[in-house]
Amino acid sequence: MYSQLGQDLLVIDILNGKRGGYFLDTGASDGVSSNNTLLLERYYDWTGLCIEPNRSFFEDLIRNRSCTCYNSCLYDRLDRLGFLEDAGMLGGVIEDFAEGHLDWALEVKGIQRDPNGDPPIVMKETTTLSHVLQAASAPQVIDYWSLDVEGAELRLLKSFPFDVFNVHIITVEHNNRPARGTIKEFLEGMGYELFTSLNIDDCYIFKDAFPSIHALSRAWGRRRLS
Repeated sequence: MYSQLGQDLLVIDILNGKRGGYFLDTGASDGVSSNNTLLLERYYDWTGLCIEPNRSFFEDLIRNRSCTCYNSCLYDRLDRLGFLEDAGMLGGVIEDFAEGHLDWALEVKGIQRDPNGDPPIVMKETTTLSHVLQAASAPQVIDYWSLDVEGAELRLLKSFPFDVFNVHIITVEHNNRPARGTIKEFLEGMGYELFTSLNIDDCYIFKDAFPSIHALSRAWGRRRLS
């Protein structure tokens, strides 16, 4: 297990150890540390797409992974936005930070504001998942999407081309933010069902891809309790 909360093992369990699947990893970091897709690539012969906006992480990512990797800042539109890069895994597009996240990230990482009180923000060109998936020639069926983008999860979900790509499993980091309920409502409207919660992540599965979803959920619950 390489993931932080067992997301990789959960996906393997739901898909009965499927080999040769395809993943989408948004917020891939260095591709190893607490990564949700490395196990799938390394031991189950999956291919996929890793996307990471942080330049330093991306340099490590392309060394650590054999899948397609993009150094892209994802958003719901093409734009130029402020990005907190020095905060590492706590960084992201500041426009979507939850209240208090910026101050917390600066404190945790020991990052100082400038004399004017401004944090060290860099401007990044944003792109959309639709653009990146098309550029990567992604298949129509994406077995697993790992979504962890420090506050922009709902924005990326709402702008995802569900009419073009069929995603079977999605894990979404929510960090107990108010958007968690909105994410659930949106995904349920798109044909997904909340399968299980893993602390600060929720796992959704596309109901049409899993006709026996309730039996699957009960079996998973029993295994967690055993």
